[in-house]
Amino acid sequence: MNSKIIIGIPIHSFDNPMSRLSESVDLKTRQSLQKALLVNTVNCFKGKNVDIFLISNSRDVEIIADELNVNLFKANVSGLNNEIIEFTTLIKNYQNWTICHADLPYLNKFNISVFLNEIENNKIVISKSDDDGTPLMGGSVFFDNFQYGKNSFIKHTSTLTKQKIEFKQIYNKELYFELDTPQDFEVFIKNTPRWYKKLSL
Repeated sequence: MNSKIIIGIPIHSFDNPMSRLSESVDLKTRQSLQKALLVNTVNCFKGKNVDIFLISNSRDVEIIADELNVNLFKANVSGLNNEIIEFTTLIKNYQNWTICHADLPYLNKFNISVFLNEIENNKIVISKSDDDGTPLMGGSVFFDNFQYGKNSFIKHTSTLTKQKIEFKQIYNKELYFELDTPQDFEVFIKNTPRWYKKLSL
């Protein structure tokens, strides 16, 4: 281990990704879109002296991890929160850590540079999405009480407060928008980021 920051990117299989879009977006498009979002997320972290892990038990994700030259963490448990909690066993080997979800279409290298700088100078750094989710979270102290799902930002910050762990909220419009719903997809199509236009899948 030469890097001091570990990055965990949870990702389900590509069998039926982004299922909340299924009523308006066909399966092939959703699969391509999820892969594209994952590629962009990984690329935003590359070159930052970090160790990147995809958190997944999917064979499809394992193949993409090899293609992107990043690590794969296979959990022995199921469920998003349980998988991430098990992943935290690796955190003790690093000075700083980050969990980033691959549903942020406007994520860019500048956002990530700012965030990584913040986690080196704060105990916990957390961002909030428009539906009170937690798209990006990291820090310099150990934390394993992850509560992803509905209103996860409220749950995380409440837990941090109860545990008396100081945290800093990052306000950034690029981190505020998660691509989850048909309405989000309409916004995405109207404001397609340059990386998506250029990406060849």
